[in-house]
Amino acid sequence: MNTEQIILLSVTALFVIRSCFVFMKSLHMFQLNMYKNGAHFKWLWKNDVLFSFKRTKAKKPLVYTHRVIRLCITSGLLFIGFSVGFVVFTTESYRTLFLLPLFLFFAETLPIFANIVNAPLEKINGNRYIRQAKKIIDSMPNLITIGVTGSYGKTSLKYYLHKLLSAKYNVLMTPESFNTTMGVVKTIRNQLRPTHEIFICEMGMMWKGDIAEICRIVKPRHAVITSIGPQHLETMKTLDNIIREKFSIADTITEGFVFLNYDNKYINERKIDKKIIRYGVNESDGNDRDYKANTLTLSEKGTSFTISALHEKESKIVYETLLIGEHNVLNITGAIAVAHTLGVGLNELVLPVKRLECAPHRLQVKSIGNTVIIDDSFNSNPVGAKAALDALNAFNGVKILITPGMVALGEKSHELNKNFGSQAAACCDYALLIGKKQAPPIKEGLSEAGFPQEKIHIFDSFNEGMAFAKQIDSQGQKKIILIENDLPDNY
Repeated sequence: MNTEQIILLSVTALFVIRSCFVFMKSLHMFQLNMYKNGAHFKWLWKNDVLFSFKRTKAKKPLVYTHRVIRLCITSGLLFIGFSVGFVVFTTESYRTLFLLPLFLFFAETLPIFANIVNAPLEKINGNRYIRQAKKIIDSMPNLITIGVTGSYGKTSLKYYLHKLLSAKYNVLMTPESFNTTMGVVKTIRNQLRPTHEIFICEMGMMWKGDIAEICRIVKPRHAVITSIGPQHLETMKTLDNIIREKFSIADTITEGFVFLNYDNKYINERKIDKKIIRYGVNESDGNDRDYKANTLTLSEKGTSFTISALHEKESKIVYETLLIGEHNVLNITGAIAVAHTLGVGLNELVLPVKRLECAPHRLQVKSIGNTVIIDDSFNSNPVGAKAALDALNAFNGVKILITPGMVALGEKSHELNKNFGSQAAACCDYALLIGKKQAPPIKEGLSEAGFPQEKIHIFDSFNEGMAFAKQIDSQGQKKIILIENDLPDNY
């Protein structure tokens, strides 16, 4: 083997090794992009995978599911085929060196090609799992399924409702954020048992038809719509599409109730020919609520409120919770409305409400010495972000906001993030913004609201922002840190 061949072989080996790293990075992002070919191609177009050598710890590592393993096997076969073709075609060294970068480009898009090849098998597997889930549901005719959807608030309400109904029933809920079709199917196949009396099914949405597909599987008897707002505009395009998709859950309800958050204007403006139960915190629009929270008292120690039930003698019962924020009271009120309708007395709910805990990373309050951390990092949307700022404002001390802003808002992204900055200016002492791409509109809103420039800081990562927050001198006061959103790795 001469020197030229050794150099060529070494360079080729380096390209192949680099291609493996590129492929694994792309595969990880492909999973976070929910195995959608189009969404992943757009992500690749906007992000540098080929020449990014910075290694960062993933917030959510690649999960080696059966589907990912199948993608790896197919990708390996495709890569071998590509390599053989490459060797056959490149008989001359100069041509080999010129074409070696093709390894990287191929590795970057390999998950998409493998997914296309595997599509028929994935469809067969998916349909088989769906049939199994339907069969389980059909074998339990007395099971009460409650579908919960909304642009925001659905996971929190699901957690609260599970706790309240568990005072009387054997209840299963979809865990964490298992709100996709296959997440719901997996829950049914692995966890639903004949002893369960109620199944609370969270239904998420990224694309048109997602909610209807889940409804065809679980056949909900009752439905809850927690909210509607400008979220997932990148995939749903318009707010009207989001409204129609969310209300598609109501179309499947024949005998049961549809519980509606009447504080949301997009919900109370839409009339449906179903048995509805309305809940909320205010009645400024002139519409009655069947269940309404009154006399809210908010503090850093928690919240107290009363519930007025329109058709119930037991009313004006005082409820106390360690949870903070008016939007938590709204979600608790919705959970109380459902639980009471299903036979749990309002007085019986006082103790379960007192024992409620936050859904993970949704306004969770943690005290560490003289520092209070409000963890609202799971997600962010215009209403939730404003509610988090209101919760921060209930505390006394030096108030620090750490945020990358809101994403997946399409053309509304700049406007809504700028508005978020304006709102933050009214209640924060420091604004620590994460990500140079996301920060400008938030900073613009802060600046136009007169927020001191020396108290606005921009960092590349959450860890850098948190390290800076810890160093801020609070001069003996409590330090209150609100973590509002923490973007997933594909952002």
